[in-house]
Amino acid sequence: MYQNYDPHEIKLAHEIADTLKDKDSITLHLQYARKYKEEFLRRILNKVMSLDESKIRRSRAALYTFLINQNSRGGDAGH
Repeated sequence: MYQNYDPHEIKLAHEIADTLKDKDSITLHLQYARKYKEEFLRRILNKVMSLDESKIRRSRAALYTFLINQNSRGGDAGH
């Protein structure tokens, strides 16, 4: 699974998955770590983690994925 990813991408993906309690989606987080700038991913993660749990409909992981997809259209997301 990890042979195509560099150690930094793997570390970042695991850190995000751990923070979101979303280990089941590690493949998705690896893809994001490869596709998007680390600063962009961390900005979205910080936004999601700063929200009160009562403001989140499904899960932090679902909101994170939604925000990545919504905000990736901007110019600062990709490598």
